[in-house]
Amino acid sequence: MATSLSRFSLFVLLNLVLLASLCESSPEIVGHRSIRRTISASGGSNRSLLGIRRSNQNQVVECGELASKSKCSQRSNRCRWCRSEVLDDMCFSKPEAWRLPPQVFSCD
Repeated sequence: MATSLSRFSLFVLLNLVLLASLCESSPEIVGHRSIRRTISASGGSNRSLLGIRRSNQNQVVECGELASKSKCSQRSNRCRWCRSEVLDDMCFSKPEAWRLPPQVFSCD
């Protein structure tokens, strides 16, 4: 009984590790960017929630991942920096910025 329980626990643990690695390497599998949401460090660099450093080569940076106004402004053809007195200032794609309520956000 104890042996089968420990095998089951090991099986579940290995599946969780496999799932976490799949989600980190292929965000398209999950279909939502909250798994890959990045947190800006003081230097403006990005890190993933699972703590695995990823190469910035060949990656398309989404506007929501840009944590500073200067980085958002560098992509002015696709992104807009939006300010709010109630919520945190954020970078949005042009279509997202158009849909934001003007009572809450003011976008550049």
